Amino acid sequence: MNYDWIDGHASKYAQTLSGKIYSGVSCNTESIRRSSRMEEGMVITIVISGSGNITANGKEYEIRPSTVLFRHPMMDYSLNLSSQCFHRRCYLVLPREIFALLLDVHPNLINVPPVFDIDDPRKYLDDFLMIFERIRESGDEDLFSLLPVIERYILHLLSPYLINGKSYTLRRAKARLEVDFSSTLQEIAAEYSMSYNTFRKNFTSEYGISPQQYRLKNKIENAKQLLSMGHRCSEVADMLGYPDSYTFSHQFKQIEGTTPKEYRKGHIL
Repeated sequence: MNYDWIDGHASKYAQTLSGKIYSGVSCNTESIRRSSRMEEGMVITIVISGSGNITANGKEYEIRPSTVLFRHPMMDYSLNLSSQCFHRRCYLVLPREIFALLLDVHPNLINVPPVFDIDDPRKYLDDFLMIFERIRESGDEDLFSLLPVIERYILHLLSPYLINGKSYTLRRAKARLEVDFSSTLQEIAAEYSMSYNTFRKNFTSEYGISPQQYRLKNKIENAKQLLSMGHRCSEVADMLGYPDSYTFSHQFKQIEGTTPKEYRKGHIL
């Protein structure tokens, strides 16, 4: 596998809150040993390459590429990464006090397993680098603006364990509606193992808006951005999957109270 996408960030390190919050990218063959006696905070590590094992609360887990390691102050563990291979890892470390705050808001955090698989660690790199840059740029006085950013990153990575099954499925479908304007709502519902009626009912109950209305809202927001960038109305209609400019213009005016052409004139950058 080509690891250029992560090796270009090797040895990055950032810290704030007097060194209690820190994050970085480690790429080396060093043998790593950690235990709950050595670390008092919460640690999230994305393993990109390498191998090892972790024993947590009496159970042993294998560490391998494309796994996430999750350790926290309420866990008794010992971790070992072998020196026989090259390790690549992205890590985030938070102090005990912040773990306690997160646990109050997300009590299921305590149930996240110490090791779990992810499909492709590259999917999480942009989010990780955003966290890294925010930590690097933050001072101690920025803690309260930094915490929501950290929380969003943790939710993204750990959401299968923090959110109940139905809410997690709806959240994934909601994210799909924000970017997929070509699949039918019936197709999206089926992809998440729901009938359309069940999808519509649960989505509306969860978010206070129907999936059709939510998709339309995001579609028009995308249209506004494209118009502001200078794209012609016909181009925007085509890019967003409208059958013709008339349908696009009619729907846009219904939502915004003005035509796309008029909007473009007043908002072009």
